[in-house]
Amino acid sequence: MRRLHLVCQIDDAMIPEIKEIKEKALEEGVPIIKDEGLAFLLKYIETNGCKRILELGTAVGYSAMEMAKLSEDIHIDTIEKDEKMYEQAIDNISNAGLSERIHVHFMPIEEYETKDRYDLIFVDAAKAQYGRYMEKFLDNLDEEGAMIFDNMIFHGLIYKADEITSRSLRSLVRKIIKFREMVQNDKRFDIMKFDDIGDGIFVLTRRKSGS
Repeated sequence: MRRLHLVCQIDDAMIPEIKEIKEKALEEGVPIIKDEGLAFLLKYIETNGCKRILELGTAVGYSAMEMAKLSEDIHIDTIEKDEKMYEQAIDNISNAGLSERIHVHFMPIEEYETKDRYDLIFVDAAKAQYGRYMEKFLDNLDEEGAMIFDNMIFHGLIYKADEITSRSLRSLVRKIIKFREMVQNDKRFDIMKFDDIGDGIFVLTRRKSGS
């Protein structure tokens, strides 16, 4: 696999429909990928020629649409369990004329089953479940493919977990920290870690036999 030459610039040449979706999502507090993280993701797809993509966590379809617009031969399966988000994503994708290449599946990620293989699996869903998602979809990852995980510093909270007063938030942050430690010690993968991009990004690729 070709490695990413890390030049992450934000592309402002956004088609009107996607720009409006982004602005509306930000106004309504919908969690969408940060600009720097998106720039990284799109650069990775272009550099490595990713064509078959599985996205875990559709939200309103913003990141899926940004990925699909890179090339007409990119096809995306994306999963969303929230009905309101799912309906918005369907409308947004349809209005942008991308329904034939972006397929939104309305269900919990845990229930999605497929034998398809993907060049890229992009994970931007329930942070506490990252470990489960990794194991569930590992067999769907092409041998030369990658898993990319967003929100790996979680608004910087991984650096001050002991200062968090909310028990549930502290528990979530500690699960993210545990996942970070787990994958960095997992001999099956090579890890590229970018805590300084967006909300923190990890890229996992399969380690070659004997390396």
